Parts: sequence; C-alpha cells; structure tokens
Amino acid sequence: MDFLSILRRMAASGLEFVIVGGVASRLYGSSRLTYDLDVVPKLEPLPWARLVRTLWEAGARPRIPESQEAIADLEKVRQWIDEKGMLALAFRSADGAVEVDLLVAEARRVDGLLARATAVELDGQTYRIAALDDLIEMKQRAGRPRDLLDVEELKRIRARIDRD
Repeated sequence: MDFLSILRRMAASGLEFVIVGGVASRLYGSSRLTYDLDVVPKLEPLPWARLVRTLWEAGARPRIPESQEAIADLEKVRQWIDEKGMLALAFRSADGAVEVDLLVAEARRVDGLLARATAVELDGQTYRIAALDDLIEMKQRAGRPRDLLDVEELKRIRARIDRD
C-alpha cells in the first residue's frame, strides 16, 4: 500500500477532502520527505462511513482502540472532537508503511480550503491540494519545530512563484 493507492481509494469513497501537510508541501516543491498523508475531510455521514470502510478494507487500522463501527459513526467522531479535543484520526496500513491522518478538527474549515485548493491530476484522478497560503497558515498554527522549518521553505516557494 502506498500514498497513491490510498488516495485512489479515498476518492472512490465519494468523500470530498483536501490534501494538506507534507504531501501537499512536496507537491509545491518542498524538499522535506514525509511518511504520512494528511487530509482534511468534509464530514458527511454516508461518505465518511464509506471512507472508514474503505480504509478498513485496505487493511488500515486506527491508532486509537476503537471499532470500525464507532469510527464510522460521524456523531461519535464529532463528540470526540468537541469533548476530547480530537485533532486527527490516524490510520496506519497493516505493514506500517503508510499513515493517513484525517484532520477532523480542521473539517470546520474544509469548504474554504476546498474553494481555494489547487487541482492536481495524478494517475488520471484529480485531487485537491491546499492552497500554499493555507498550508503556511496551518503549519504556523501547528507551531512544531519541523512545521516552522516548513513554513520558511514554503514562504521561499511562495516568493519564487510570485516572481515568476
């Protein structure tokens, strides 16, 4: 299992999402390699349940000790966001090679992210990549040392794009 096969499966689930994080940064030209796929999903009950089933069928499992049924229950996920401060729901492939982080707390902003996103075609499928300014803002907000390094590189990429 790899990033592209996961992306294909996610697109087939009917869920709208925006690719963010390291994969999106890399698509803009960032030099940092990443080992996870970060996406902001649009939280709608039926597509969400299909996405959870799709990830489960692909052999991915959540890092939290919850059943497929519990995670597929969007109201329960919203409760975890509101009451427990859940930021992301992480799934890992059976071999541990791929991790998918569903940034559920960012889902409240997904419509704006989708509206500003850049469409990228990969292997015959179109995906939405967060706008560069949105990536910079998200990484600044995260504030981790590696995110702040990414911000500096993404700002240099932004300046290069603006010059061209």
